[in-house]
Amino acid sequence: MVQDWRCNQCGAPLPAGDRVPGARIRCAKCGRSFTLVARKSDTASNSPQPTPTADLRAALESPDQPTDRPETAGFANQAVAQGSELLPSIADTPSNPASSEDAPSEEAPLQAASQAPTLNEDPILGRYRRRGRPTGNTLAKQRVTAMFITGIAGGVVGILLAAAVAWYWWGQRGVTGTQSPALARPRSNEQAPPPLHWAPHQPILAKTLIQARDGVVKIEVPLEGGTVIQSGTGFIVDARGWIATNYHLIAQINDRAQVRFSDGQTYRLQGVVAEAPQYDLAILRLAEMPVRLTVLDISYDRTPELGLEVYSLGHPYNVDFSLSRGIVSRILTTAELLRNFPQHIVAQIHAPGSMIWIQHDAKISPGNSGGPLLDGTGRVLGVNTFVHRLADYGFASHVRYLRETIEAAGDEVRPLPPAPTTPPRDIPPEQVVDTRLLRPLWEKAAAMSWAPKSDQEYDILAEWARLANIVKYLQVRGEIPPGVPPQVIDQAATEADNLFAGLDPREIGDDVAQRFNAFAEERLSTSQQGVVLVGTVVALPPGAVIVRWGEKQGLLLLRTRPDFATSVQARLLVAGITTSQAAEVRFGQQGEITMMPVVLAMFAVEVPDPAP
Repeated sequence: MVQDWRCNQCGAPLPAGDRVPGARIRCAKCGRSFTLVARKSDTASNSPQPTPTADLRAALESPDQPTDRPETAGFANQAVAQGSELLPSIADTPSNPASSEDAPSEEAPLQAASQAPTLNEDPILGRYRRRGRPTGNTLAKQRVTAMFITGIAGGVVGILLAAAVAWYWWGQRGVTGTQSPALARPRSNEQAPPPLHWAPHQPILAKTLIQARDGVVKIEVPLEGGTVIQSGTGFIVDARGWIATNYHLIAQINDRAQVRFSDGQTYRLQGVVAEAPQYDLAILRLAEMPVRLTVLDISYDRTPELGLEVYSLGHPYNVDFSLSRGIVSRILTTAELLRNFPQHIVAQIHAPGSMIWIQHDAKISPGNSGGPLLDGTGRVLGVNTFVHRLADYGFASHVRYLRETIEAAGDEVRPLPPAPTTPPRDIPPEQVVDTRLLRPLWEKAAAMSWAPKSDQEYDILAEWARLANIVKYLQVRGEIPPGVPPQVIDQAATEADNLFAGLDPREIGDDVAQRFNAFAEERLSTSQQGVVLVGTVVALPPGAVIVRWGEKQGLLLLRTRPDFATSVQARLLVAGITTSQAAEVRFGQQGEITMMPVVLAMFAVEVPDPAP
């Protein structure tokens, strides 16, 4: 009997022909495969009615084995998809409502469960093989493709975003940090941010001793046509290229002066920004700015504690950019210094009586003047000014006086004067004292035959040398202090010449020369002190004499009067006065540069060599 079979997926008629229930058939429209199941006849049949058990048994038979079982009554004529038990929605939402109403709900699952998959169908992925839905492999490919496309899209978006940021910062803002007008316009309720400024010279605040070394300079002042170089120490205190140093170091500064940094680079000086003679402080300004400028911290305002570890940075005797360590040994004032040393240099600069000085034992020598006294973090505590060689102590003015000098400075810069063609000024006019002491002091020196046996006796000779050099220097220079009659200086200078001319050099034996030098070594470290010594001439640069003296065979540069004449290898008796200067001198076969103290020697005479 020909049955009317329809696809329960799309409702299309199936070309079942004479196929009987249990046969396999494929829908020509949607391509679905089905197993035919008998349906209840709409009319009465003489065929025997199968029992539910027989129907169940027929449904569980293998679909690959066709059977001649007649049409089974009591079951809807419907097609059950392979693996439909995995998709309950197939039974819940049938494509053919008319067929679904005739199907017993309690028997359909048994018929569906009985269908085994064919060799060409997957028992799991087969459930997706419905019209309009992708298969398992297709879905996996679609997921991979989607992920791949998403990754590419995200990369493209990231590149575009980075390009937009770069365009904004470099294209619109520029290297100078200024915004374009369109981007710089603030919103109505917001203020525009300040523009970003960039300068080629970026200052760095020193926070370590290593960084502080980069902020220290060596001040070099060529003298005597460049043969002699006066040098000292300074350090950067302001991002504008301001350099702090001692006032006495710039007394002879000229337009040929330069500063040298620790990296070896040299820069010219524009001029003087500020001067504070009472503090022995001065501020210079660079004419050229380094690319990397290290500024030292001068904010310290406390009183250093006793025992605090401190460091000195400078150029002692041409040992450039040297660091020495010590401790704070005493805090005292100018008044306390003068009680112990009435002729101290602080009296000569008229330092205020309440001015604070930091006494320390960090090693300093000529060449350290004007350099910083630091703590362990590179912070400035004071400015090294002088040294007591006998006690081996250095003295630094408190940094608060440096801050006062900087705060009082304006924008005006005093240009440096041209380099002089005459010997520089060494003795300030205020050093002139009572010239009536010249003869009494000489008579005491003659009474001991110029052979001192104690410090007290040597002090008599040294004081005579100090007074005599002051008056003779002022006479030679022609610079008479205001209010002093010129004839007073002329008479005192002439008297000093006559007294020294009466000295017999043959009385200065080798033992006396050794005593001179031993006493002088203790006084050379203090400026404006009279000294008497014996040395051997080793070089004669223009306008000066270099002698080697003492047990340590040290070198001294003597500034003599213009009419003085001598020769190399001659022995000289020198009655002079110390200065605050240390000079670099090129001499010798290799032209080595040597640092040495400078002594003003208006009185010198050759002495015979000691008898063999």
